[in-house]
Amino acid sequence: MGYAAATTELDGGVKDGRYQYVLMDAVKIVKGSLVCSDAANGYATSAAPTASRPFLGVALETKDNSDGNAGDLGIRVDTEGVHYFKDTVDTHNQALVGKEAYWDDSADSDSQTVSIADQGLGAKVGRIREFDTTYVGVCITGYAWQVDGQS
Repeated sequence: MGYAAATTELDGGVKDGRYQYVLMDAVKIVKGSLVCSDAANGYATSAAPTASRPFLGVALETKDNSDGNAGDLGIRVDTEGVHYFKDTVDTHNQALVGKEAYWDDSADSDSQTVSIADQGLGAKVGRIREFDTTYVGVCITGYAWQVDGQS
C-alpha cells in the first residue's frame, strides 16, 4: 500500500507541551522532585532511575498516592525551564556552568539531587546554567521525556 497525502483537515487541538499530566504509581511524589516513568507501565515515580525509565520532568506539586493503586492519581510535571536542585559538588563555581547534570542516586541522595558525574544509569536531566552556594540551576529543556539520556 502506497503513501497518500491527507485530503481532510484534522483539528485535534494543540497543547504547548511544557506541562504534562502523568498518572502516578502507588507512591508519594513531592514538589520539586525529579520524576521518571516506571519502565513497565509508564506511571510516574520519583524512585531512583534505572535503565529504560525516561526522565519526565520536575514535579509541580506534591501528590500522595501511596495508599492507592497505580493510576488512581496523576501529577503535573514541568518539562522545560531552569529548576533548582541540590548537587553532590562541594564547591559551586563557574566550572559547573554548561556541564550536563545527572540524576544522583547515591545512598545519601534523594530525587532532588543531581550530579555532574554519570553514574551509568543514563539519567541525564539537563545542563547546569547557574549556581549559588546551595543549589544549581539546571535547564531541563530538551532532556525531559528522553530514554536513557538520549537528549
